[in-house]
Amino acid sequence: MGQKERIPQLDIFRAIAIFAVIAIHATSRTLSETLDTSMFHPFLFINKFSQFAVPSFVFLSGFVLFYNYIDRPLSGKTLGKFYSKRMLYILVPYVVFSILYFILKMTSGHTWGMPAEEMARKLGKYLLTGTAYTHLYYIIIIIQFYVLFPLILWCLQKVRRLAAWAPVIGLLLQWGFVVLNKYMTNHGYWQLNKGSLAITYFSYFLLGAAIAAYYGSLKKWLVPSREGWRSGKGTGWIALWLLWAAAGIVHVELWFNSHTKKAVINSLWYEGFSNLHALLSCLVLLQMSFLLYGAGRSLLTRMLLSVGACSFGIYLLHPAVLFFYRKLPFHGGSLAYTAAIAGGWLAATLVSWLVVALFFRYMKPAWVLFGSAPQKPPVKASM
Repeated sequence: MGQKERIPQLDIFRAIAIFAVIAIHATSRTLSETLDTSMFHPFLFINKFSQFAVPSFVFLSGFVLFYNYIDRPLSGKTLGKFYSKRMLYILVPYVVFSILYFILKMTSGHTWGMPAEEMARKLGKYLLTGTAYTHLYYIIIIIQFYVLFPLILWCLQKVRRLAAWAPVIGLLLQWGFVVLNKYMTNHGYWQLNKGSLAITYFSYFLLGAAIAAYYGSLKKWLVPSREGWRSGKGTGWIALWLLWAAAGIVHVELWFNSHTKKAVINSLWYEGFSNLHALLSCLVLLQMSFLLYGAGRSLLTRMLLSVGACSFGIYLLHPAVLFFYRKLPFHGGSLAYTAAIAGGWLAATLVSWLVVALFFRYMKPAWVLFGSAPQKPPVKASM
């Protein structure tokens, strides 16, 4: 079966998600620097409300994979092509950037004097765990899903009805692990970095799989339109967005009470509202992407499409831009501080986008650094 029609709106989805990723990193220091000030709550809101970013990318990976492969025969040739592309466009850039960030950390920490054996051991650990820099754990999560993908695909192809239950199965697996991990950690049986384990993101990946499997029939409900509004779907869309906003606000307020009032709150409440907000975010971002794309090929739409197409490279590069941006001296009061944080977000976004876009345009081996090149829109035949 041939490759399905590309959904260009997904690049806008990627753009919104990468904006949220950069917002998290741009405000990461503000939570400790502004505590006990009037600026703390706004920065906390930006940081915690944006936590849907990585789950949204996981959801999108699940959607794209199953959208493209759910109706293809699961043959050795198909799997060989699948893994060879991922090795080239995901693993190679990951290794390159892990080494670059390792060099950056060694240089900034003035630790080049350590023995070569210890240095090699440290780099090896970084590569295996995605810890060469704070954001690279996401690649390890995606690699785990790539390993599991053929098994999940085989199950859904054998029993197509399972796709309808995939989000529920994902939730059960994810929460089963969350509860088990809490118990095992509290009793000293293990100490895991669960944020780097794919099982903690199963609900998002399998939600993407379910929507991909039934995309043809779900599209009328998922994609906002005048016809859908007239047929009564608008009430559901409004309810979705209100619930999404409420879940995000409750999640933020839990953290606010913990930081400012020293409230003791069971960690499962944080997990629950974070999970709910992220799941709803996947649907809201999908709707938002279609709305923005449907607004016409405006300058904003074209920019979002370009940012989304370059999002993997932006994800890899932006922490380095933030690292050097923070070396700049900034002075002044709360207004200057806010402007400096906003400037960090803007610089990380624009500089990373510009570098990645220029590399793809003028350098053929750009994939070594930034993965697969953005797809050009098909040229329409003249009438």
